[in-house]
Amino acid sequence: MMSRLTQRERYLLAGVALLLFVLGNAFLLSWMTARNAAIQSDLRAKRSQIESMKSILAESDRWAARAAWVDSHQPKLNHPDQAGVLLLNEVKEVARANDVLLESPELGGVEMQPGCRSVSVQVATKSSWPGLIKFMHALQQPDRFIVFESANLRIDPGNPARMACRFKIAKWYAL
Repeated sequence: MMSRLTQRERYLLAGVALLLFVLGNAFLLSWMTARNAAIQSDLRAKRSQIESMKSILAESDRWAARAAWVDSHQPKLNHPDQAGVLLLNEVKEVARANDVLLESPELGGVEMQPGCRSVSVQVATKSSWPGLIKFMHALQQPDRFIVFESANLRIDPGNPARMACRFKIAKWYAL
């Protein structure tokens, strides 16, 4: 048979129940706060993504016009076996026009890239700094579809007034 609780036991039981109630609420509040912060962060990310998509959609006409320009102007690769030589001749012509000395040219093969086929050459150059800038600028005009895939620029150890560079230059052809 169960005996009645004394006054002191009732106070102790009430204190333990109150402590469990407070700890349970603190745990629940902590969990709800963390969950709310995660939801708010997710909401900010989704809003940012929506703004980005709206921006892209607003500029879709511009990008469509650019894609049409690229499709109409990008050259086709008709003779893959001659493309490296043609690119090297084009690089030599631009180098000659800008007082850039080409050394040790190496022809590369045709590589498939996402969205295009790439033909490359590797060359070493020696030139003045202004001549090098003009050379790089002349080669990278939008209608040429020529890019510098890699560039190693340094001051010529034999002549500190000149630049000695190593480039991998590629021309991108339509698929």
